[in-house]
Amino acid sequence: MFNLHYAARACAALGFVATVVFAAPVGAQTSSAPVTASDLAKIQDSIQAMRVLYEERINSLEQKINSLQQQNAQLAKQQASTSTSARAPSGVASTATAATTGATATAGATATAGATATAGATATAGATGTPAALGRNVASTSTTASAPLTGSAPIDRSASVASATSPPDLGRNPTPSLARGIVLPKIGPITPEISVIIDGKYSAQSQNPETLSRGFVPSGGENIPRGFSLGETELALAGTVDNLFRAEARLVLAQNGQDFNVSMEEAFFETLGLPVGLKAKAGKFRSTVGYLNNKHPHEWDFVDLPLVYKAFFGGQLNNTGAQFSWIAPLDDLYLRLGGELGQGMTYPNGNNYNENKPRLGTLFAKLGGDIGTESSWLGGLSYVTSSTGNRARTSVLNDTDTFDFTGSTGVVIADFVYKWAPNGNASRQSFKLQGEAFWNTQKGSASISSPNMFATCAAPCFGNAYTNTQSGFYVQAIYQFMPNWRVGYRFDQLYGGNSSYGFSADTLSGTALEAFNPTRNSLMIDWANSEYSMIRLQLAQDTMYGPGKTNNQVFLQYVMSLGAHGAHRF
Repeated sequence: MFNLHYAARACAALGFVATVVFAAPVGAQTSSAPVTASDLAKIQDSIQAMRVLYEERINSLEQKINSLQQQNAQLAKQQASTSTSARAPSGVASTATAATTGATATAGATATAGATATAGATATAGATGTPAALGRNVASTSTTASAPLTGSAPIDRSASVASATSPPDLGRNPTPSLARGIVLPKIGPITPEISVIIDGKYSAQSQNPETLSRGFVPSGGENIPRGFSLGETELALAGTVDNLFRAEARLVLAQNGQDFNVSMEEAFFETLGLPVGLKAKAGKFRSTVGYLNNKHPHEWDFVDLPLVYKAFFGGQLNNTGAQFSWIAPLDDLYLRLGGELGQGMTYPNGNNYNENKPRLGTLFAKLGGDIGTESSWLGGLSYVTSSTGNRARTSVLNDTDTFDFTGSTGVVIADFVYKWAPNGNASRQSFKLQGEAFWNTQKGSASISSPNMFATCAAPCFGNAYTNTQSGFYVQAIYQFMPNWRVGYRFDQLYGGNSSYGFSADTLSGTALEAFNPTRNSLMIDWANSEYSMIRLQLAQDTMYGPGKTNNQVFLQYVMSLGAHGAHRF
């Protein structure tokens, strides 16, 4: 028989979530003054008091339900001994089950007010400081009021714990089932959010994707193999540590040839509630430069990254270090300034492991706002500087040859995104225009371990000091023409520059470093049954492998998400 403990906890949690969600916008509309730390402390105290009150109500309801169940059982035994028609108690229980099924199904909502909700609801805290996103699932993620909460002590649960003589509290940790999902035990004041994201692909390509791109120093950027393959299967754990810190960790299972490797993609903590809009982050994380750099693969609008990311970052810029940022207290605009300092252990750096001096630095600025009620925009300007130090950066040219660079690299990035949705609701129709431009400058010298037969110098061939500026851009448009369906187009262009990397002209003839300006055209259509599942078809023509080597590509991708799944960044 259905246990009514679940229904009581679900109804109470639903009432608590509704109180917090509907109360937040009212407070936001009645005051335009900046929220102070004292105000946030009062809000936290209020939320804690509400939580205690609701848990007391839950305990009371559980005791009443247990008493009713005992009475029903006794009545059923009495009536069963005298008449076969005495099945009313079971009917009552069935009615209660049907009446509470809907409440149980909706009790998994995410409360963003900082309190620990019951019946499987997850509470988070900490503002991301970005404009409200006009994503395709605005109906389920809009008006996220996750304000950082300060000045609060850990929650005392003693007032809401049932006594030793009360019935067993089955509602707090119910038996896991496929219908309810897995309810994790409480760890500290808040249960961490746990999710698994599965990314798989099939591709058919007219060129071997393991071929090096033409005109650019090989960066180690991944290309999708032909046939069936597994992309990044991601295990993420995230949550609020206490009133001052939030932490996140992401493990990735990725296919590497015939093998599968597990790596730590991100593991960092960030501060909550620092004064005057300040925020600090430390650990291993994706840099905030550009627009797409800090987006995870399941957030991309296409199967693969733009060419500029592959050519100049070898994928996405991800390093171990620290970040500091500041959000300006503006009413009508979003302005964020920040910088990062990283160890610099991957491209465009060399291997800077076990060195005292960090060799990667970034600066970024973000500015955005709304245009009426239907449109919003965000622009950015970023700068990345890196150095190889005393260790050359080695890039593989083929099975026997390497290109060893010693020097510095500077990258300037300009990015812009515009989003539109009728009446600000993107659940049925939306449009997004996005683009980024990169300028990459290398200064230093290099050597080639085994130059080709036409070279005028013997191996290893050492070049003169050089400066080379390369650039590129992409622009894409995504249109949601009906609920769950989107189409998109992307154009990529790279400019290889005219530098010979300090070598004579014949040294680079016929190699991957010979100057070239590749382009790519991509067309996609995807269908999302919900915010947790998506299937995408993509067609592309890519010339990055050199003249006469156009790669005609067909991709079929699926992305499936399990567990907690927060709203995507703007």
